[in-house]
Amino acid sequence: MSAQIVTQALQSLEFTRDFEPKKLEKLAAISTYVTFSEGAMIFREGDSSELVYLIIEGEVSLLTQVPGHGQVTILVLEPGHLLGWSSLFPPQRKTASARTNVPTRAIAINALKLLDLCQGDTDFGYSIMWKVADIISGRLRAAREQLLDMFEPAKK
Repeated sequence: MSAQIVTQALQSLEFTRDFEPKKLEKLAAISTYVTFSEGAMIFREGDSSELVYLIIEGEVSLLTQVPGHGQVTILVLEPGHLLGWSSLFPPQRKTASARTNVPTRAIAINALKLLDLCQGDTDFGYSIMWKVADIISGRLRAAREQLLDMFEPAKK
């Protein structure tokens, strides 16, 4: 898929839609269009990876191993969501597994090249990292709510 088509897809996603065209072009240059079939494992918890994804279409479950419970879905991501943010931070190990629930299309971004872009353009870097921090914060809140639900005493 051409960089122009990836740029157009980036323009439509919540994560990137407010970026200037030149910044979208730079992002598209380090990105590729990818597709996954239903039930595909995109990555596993603990994997080392240099890719982050923006979901264009489909649905992806984030899963984690819980002792005594096996693999548990902790969150479901939909179009526009960022997947694999941990690749932006050393040691680039995934904090959960990701499996598609339906056929899924996404943009895969090379995280190391993205970090280089962020360092070269601090305004762009600030925008990216602010968005990533907001996503991490939201996911921590969601995980906390799940924990509270799990350990809430049974209501009579």
